[in-house]
Amino acid sequence: MYVRRVVGAGARRETYTVVDGDGRVVEMVDDYLALCTDREHSPNTLRARAFDLKAWLVFLYLLGLDPLTASPEHVDQFAGWLRRPVQPGRLRSADTDSGPAREASTVNRALNSVYMFYEFLARRGVGMGAQLIHRRATSIGDHGGFLAGIAERQVTVRPTRLKQTKRRPPTLTDAEVQQILDACDRVRDRLLMALMFETGCRIGQALALRHEDINTDRRTLTLRPREDNANRARGKSRDPKEIPVRCTLLDLYTDYLFAEYGELDCDYVFVNLWNGVVGTPMGYWAAMSLVKRLRRRTGIDFHPHQFRHTHATALLRAGVRLEVASELLTHGSVRTTAEIYGHLDVDDLAEELDRVGFRGLR
Repeated sequence: MYVRRVVGAGARRETYTVVDGDGRVVEMVDDYLALCTDREHSPNTLRARAFDLKAWLVFLYLLGLDPLTASPEHVDQFAGWLRRPVQPGRLRSADTDSGPAREASTVNRALNSVYMFYEFLARRGVGMGAQLIHRRATSIGDHGGFLAGIAERQVTVRPTRLKQTKRRPPTLTDAEVQQILDACDRVRDRLLMALMFETGCRIGQALALRHEDINTDRRTLTLRPREDNANRARGKSRDPKEIPVRCTLLDLYTDYLFAEYGELDCDYVFVNLWNGVVGTPMGYWAAMSLVKRLRRRTGIDFHPHQFRHTHATALLRAGVRLEVASELLTHGSVRTTAEIYGHLDVDDLAEELDRVGFRGLR
């Protein structure tokens, strides 16, 4: 059982499917992924769902079950198997157990893929889709819609979901960011790191940036979702977002054009200049190779997405309204921003107590 990347339909240039051990496409899964492709879901989302459903099929194979004969009890067992995969009928000594194989968040994502797959099958009148959900009355803490509180309503609940520990995403200090920037010996590399830190854009959005997306007069850059990027760079947002940038970042961009980019004929901002084919768009591999070099030089174990977490946390700590931060981060909804960055850590609590003078009271 394995996942294959194949040509997509409609606007999607690529999608994914699951193939069994005999090299045949698993038709039920392929039909579901085709539906997701037609709805223009992100290729990264399609890939994750393909691997999640592959894991589900492997689990059912170990139990000798067909996907259409599986029950909600098997979904519960699947969650446990993802955390600690043990062959059916076999035991593992507790002395040799090194802990869960997957995080609770990863398991919940896989469970969501299974739920959505069976909801798709339920519309065909097969599978256990109707048994995988139940409804309950709303309670305090549920997300309310526009008419929340006006009429009684119910929410749909999926029975199997692991409890996740909420924690603020890891961030970098100002000193660490400066150390990383100072370790860049090329203007292009410094521009890439500074861009992710100062705008909070994703690495895919940065690598997909074209010169036409940078407006030096308005002091903005536009993050555009594109399906035809030669370097396969991708951003999660579906709509273009124009965001303001500082003059220092635009000055660094100008320095890069004059000092290193030169007369290259390429639409992309970030291109290969010293490795690979000169003048071609810089890809993920080249960007991660740069990150690894900077890790060695600085001793800071960081990932490009930490620049985004650092930027988002700085926005909220500075008092930027949640809806504004959500727009700047190109999130699909304010709720996404709140769920990722809305909770406070001990430093935030202490700062607020100091601000109101509570800790100074005797």
